[in-house]
Amino acid sequence: MLKINIIILTITFLCLNITLMAQNGIGQMRVNKTTGQNSESFKSFAFNGMWTSNVNSKAVYFEGKFKRTYSCWVDNYGNITVGSFDHETKKIDTHILDKNLEDKNLINPSILIDNDGRLLFFYNKREPKTSSVNPTTCLIRSINPENISQWGKVQYLNLNDKTKNDLKVTKSSFNYVYPIKLKAENDKLYLFWNGLNGKLNFSTSVDNGLTWSEEVFVYELNANNKFSQTQIQIYSNGGSKIHFVISDASSTKIGNKSIYYTYYENGAFFKANDIKIKDIADLPIKTNELGIIYQSTLSDLKPTIWDVAEDNNGNPVIAYSKHAKDDKFYYNYAKWSNNNWINKVLVSTGNRFSLQQVDTKVGVPNYYGGMSIDHENTNELYLSVNRDSVFEIEKWTTKNNGKSWKVNLITKGSEKDNIRPFAVRKAEKDNPLQLLWMQSSNKIVSTRSFSSNTSWAERFHSSIKMGVQSPKITNPLAPKQILDIMRQTTDWQFANPYDLNRLIDWHWGTFYVGLEDFYELTKEDRYKQEMINIGEHVNYKVDDKFFYADMLTVISNWVWLYELDRKPEMIDHSKWVLDAHLATRRPYKADVRFANNPYFDEWWTWCDALFVAPPVFGKMWQVTGEKKYLDYMDKMFWITTDYLYSIEDSLMYRDDRYFDKRSENGKKIFWGRGNGWVIAGLARILDILPQDYPSRPKYEQMYKEMAAKLLGLQGKDHMWRISLLDPEYQDKGETSGSAFYVYALAWGLNNGLLDVKHRVAVENGWKALTTKVNKNGKLGSVQAEGIDPRKFTEDDWQVYGTGAFLMAGKEMYMLEVKK
Repeated sequence: MLKINIIILTITFLCLNITLMAQNGIGQMRVNKTTGQNSESFKSFAFNGMWTSNVNSKAVYFEGKFKRTYSCWVDNYGNITVGSFDHETKKIDTHILDKNLEDKNLINPSILIDNDGRLLFFYNKREPKTSSVNPTTCLIRSINPENISQWGKVQYLNLNDKTKNDLKVTKSSFNYVYPIKLKAENDKLYLFWNGLNGKLNFSTSVDNGLTWSEEVFVYELNANNKFSQTQIQIYSNGGSKIHFVISDASSTKIGNKSIYYTYYENGAFFKANDIKIKDIADLPIKTNELGIIYQSTLSDLKPTIWDVAEDNNGNPVIAYSKHAKDDKFYYNYAKWSNNNWINKVLVSTGNRFSLQQVDTKVGVPNYYGGMSIDHENTNELYLSVNRDSVFEIEKWTTKNNGKSWKVNLITKGSEKDNIRPFAVRKAEKDNPLQLLWMQSSNKIVSTRSFSSNTSWAERFHSSIKMGVQSPKITNPLAPKQILDIMRQTTDWQFANPYDLNRLIDWHWGTFYVGLEDFYELTKEDRYKQEMINIGEHVNYKVDDKFFYADMLTVISNWVWLYELDRKPEMIDHSKWVLDAHLATRRPYKADVRFANNPYFDEWWTWCDALFVAPPVFGKMWQVTGEKKYLDYMDKMFWITTDYLYSIEDSLMYRDDRYFDKRSENGKKIFWGRGNGWVIAGLARILDILPQDYPSRPKYEQMYKEMAAKLLGLQGKDHMWRISLLDPEYQDKGETSGSAFYVYALAWGLNNGLLDVKHRVAVENGWKALTTKVNKNGKLGSVQAEGIDPRKFTEDDWQVYGTGAFLMAGKEMYMLEVKK
């Protein structure tokens, strides 16, 4: 009898275990393990952007004169940005719609495209708490169809203002906007939002958004008008129906909550079984009048709604998740079929994605990866699931209403979390761009506004990734592929930021120089805008230690931006800094000794200074016309050069400590990157100097001497060593020095200072550099920060190395397009 009881208990346990496995999705899915690439290998729509999970119109495909996908996001400065991807040219364009709002996901915009192909963007304008301006919804529309470059004035809708005086208002709020156009109602526009007291509101327009009706409450959780914001997802395919999924669970509190459904059609609201609830005139709807999709239990607590769609029969399909008491989250799929709700548990998402505000202890307990339904094929879902501690994107497909699933991995083996997938609306089956998602560089997404002095390290850092692989580089000398690899390295660098508290020192300053070169080739506004973001964040300032030459590097960026936009605030502080140099660091007082000089960092006493400082003075002359800056640059350059330049070696010592120092192999020490700084600095100066400037021939002669020497030191792998005269110290190519050499030598070919017979050597140098860029866009083999030859590994990278690579890329592009 005991044995029988044990067998019965064992069978019972196995049955229970199988049931639990089924509930968690285990055994219901078949994973295609051969699919998936790491997310870093996918193209970036934006390298600085995020979106909320609530807005249901973040990206849409539109085919008219062009075939383009449009998307929108908010960057970590609160700039609302629209982007377009052209499917034929593969070009990405971006445009700022509104600047410096709260960088909260509540202001995320929604897209609507009218019958003429003009884009309408709706977003919430939530001013900083110090402002007296009330929150409101804004509308802005493109001037030309299928074009994001020009926009009309922002239209402030002020919809809450009409009735708030008639109510006991606890809170005036504009959270999440859902614009919908119904063809069956002569293209009437419906705009839904969480408004007064957190309740679901809507207003309509019959003139394409020029004027709007008085707002109406659709649904209210409580009748006493206290603030009680609910979760909402809304969708329409633009025909006659609008689907609503509503939860009475707030965004921060766990409790026994439910998910409800209703749809609107022809002036009335209905349950899923087509039973009428009430007409628009009788709104708002009460909770007990709605149809129930899911009702929480003691074991399954707070639900979160992710998406709602409509299948081919006009029935709703829902994606939601629930938070269990075991602190796990489960993704769920619900579908109305045969007059009943089919509810399926798919899989546990793993632990939540922690969107913890840095300066608070308040986290949001139900934030995790997210789900999205393919609205053109509702049997397909995109999920963000925690796999091996990293959130990955997966595509789930069912053919039997969710009983079983085939899983294809979109991302696999990623270094960063991939969250909030969004299936592009109107992207049919053959469209190559079906999906966008956020790739997060850290687990911080702002849950409240940042003040203007918040450091970059305290802001969220995330890219918007496209479900399209970055192009493979098969011919690194092809101009288009040069741009491709430059873009990949740029986007990787932004997604992997180096020490964000040093945004204005020489590391980042060198990267900006390269970024300027890349922008000059592509005119892609997102790259220029990011430099403006940084400039505005630091008020276009220079580090307080501004007599230290390295800290002048960033001025080159401010001057470059001033050249483009002519805003005085971009250079006012920089001009003051350079004037301080002219007033107190006069050439006749120069002391360029490094050793035993207590003021070594206030003069140009090391070779790197010839890259970071002189071009800054030259560029200031270019934009102001004040020749004093150019003359100062010239005098100080030659004081340092005459002291550190070895005429017999045609190379530059790093500083005077290396005059007599020898390597372990008994060789003179001429640092690879150090001489890269010098010859790259020469090329930059020659780009600035007038042809008739008295000392220009001296610069050209020095350039030619160094170029000839360096060409003779190029290794068999077509790169250069960290110790130029002692390759045995580490006999492999280093990329930061090599990139500076390729830049300077290609510049010489492009400007007639280098004989064309050296073209092959320079091209081989570029090709060798591109082999150091991995499939994700990371440029490796970069010697770390230092002052002399120091060994490195293939995995070592630095932001200044990427800057040098971009500089080389521009000159190579200019060289190759001449063929």
